[in-house]
Amino acid sequence: MPVDVHDTQAWARSNRAAWELRPLVEMVRGERRQVGFVLNLYARIPVEMRPSPERDRAVLATWDRLREIAVSLAGLGREGEQVEVAPFDAAARLRSENHFEPEVLLESRIVHPARYLDAVAPDEREHLQPLEQRLRELGIRPGHW
Repeated sequence: MPVDVHDTQAWARSNRAAWELRPLVEMVRGERRQVGFVLNLYARIPVEMRPSPERDRAVLATWDRLREIAVSLAGLGREGEQVEVAPFDAAARLRSENHFEPEVLLESRIVHPARYLDAVAPDEREHLQPLEQRLRELGIRPGHW
């Protein structure tokens, strides 16, 4: 599903959307091996709303928007890579990078399903640059606001 750039830029700014990319490491035959990457997308929880069913719906809508963004990134890395989105988790995240303001987290994995336990090649990180560039184009900041 395509994501509108201008609309997403405004949404990212008002919701302080941010991203981080880190290695995905699994234990393979007793040793730690990087098998892909974890892409975390964050957005502000509407703290101006009191805890209520309406705020719960707003949090879920924020996570759904992050999911749309994550899914739209498929195909920007290496051929065969997939973006696998983890299920919704309603727990607020408090990161020091963002001054402990409550955020919604969408966690996704970027992997090659056909060779999931194969080690990531040294140059594979470079192939994620188009994905990172797209996040920047969408107004989503690396790290934090």
